[in-house]
Amino acid sequence: MGNLLLRASLLLDEGTDAINHAYNTFKNVIGTILPIVIAVILLLGMFFGISLGIKFAKAEDTEARDKAKGQLINLAIGIGVAAVIMIVAHVLVQNDVFANLFSDLKSSHKLLG
Repeated sequence: MGNLLLRASLLLDEGTDAINHAYNTFKNVIGTILPIVIAVILLLGMFFGISLGIKFAKAEDTEARDKAKGQLINLAIGIGVAAVIMIVAHVLVQNDVFANLFSDLKSSHKLLG
């Protein structure tokens, strides 16, 4: 019986190590990929904005100009929302907000042990 409890305790310790490893991997991946994603989205938005600006400038009638203007406004809103979401996610990861999710898992393993 004592051997069984010892094995269970070792398994729980390995589970805590796995949780720590998973959290650190998650944090590293998000910290590495998120700035790249932010840059790509903003770069694509910039090129699309230039394209829409050219369409707006070349529009000869009022209807085409209004359509291009609406698309430019939607582009600005979309880029703004995407940038805010990416920045908030980056700040949350860098400030270890997600660590609380993983610490709950760790504490539940300690309660079982």
